[in-house]
Amino acid sequence: MYQKQFVTERLFIREYRKQDLDAFLEVVRQPQVYVMTYGIPISYSRARGKWWFKILHSNRIHHTSYEYAVFLKDTGRYIGNVGLINIDAIHRHADISYYIDHAVTGQGYATEAAGAMLQYGFGKLGFHKINGVCMHQNGASRRVMEKLGMHYEGTLRDDLYKDGEYYDLDRLSILEEEYYTFCKVENGIFNT
Repeated sequence: MYQKQFVTERLFIREYRKQDLDAFLEVVRQPQVYVMTYGIPISYSRARGKWWFKILHSNRIHHTSYEYAVFLKDTGRYIGNVGLINIDAIHRHADISYYIDHAVTGQGYATEAAGAMLQYGFGKLGFHKINGVCMHQNGASRRVMEKLGMHYEGTLRDDLYKDGEYYDLDRLSILEEEYYTFCKVENGIFNT
């Protein structure tokens, strides 16, 4: 069976497989991942992981989201997730989503993986706009999006209720023509 794959300078990105479950759970259960993401629950059971893998497959079939496992190319180690979610085919836009193993943050892997998704979204899927949302206090995630040429659109005040508190979310985006201009300026940052 054909599986979508992406290769960047340091990463191998592909669809999830059943055998990825243990590595996935190891990363998604990290407190540092939970604290800085708005969509990952605090408790991630094995049963929930299996369920989520099935949802990924269903979403892919229905073209509502495409999420992929991210591996280091040199070692094969699973380090996180990247994808295009909340796809709106009528308006030709989607949201970018990613998280990276806390042990390897700060090394540019999120930017590299997300860059591959922008290239896929604009180049192959024909999107007009790709949005990104991060928790306001997650400056690292916002910097990833800014490095990719995304522009700040605004802050969604008290938009996330988590652990008994409300949190602001920052929204950024990039349009198709901005992406192609940015790629030329940045001289192949996305390994095009």
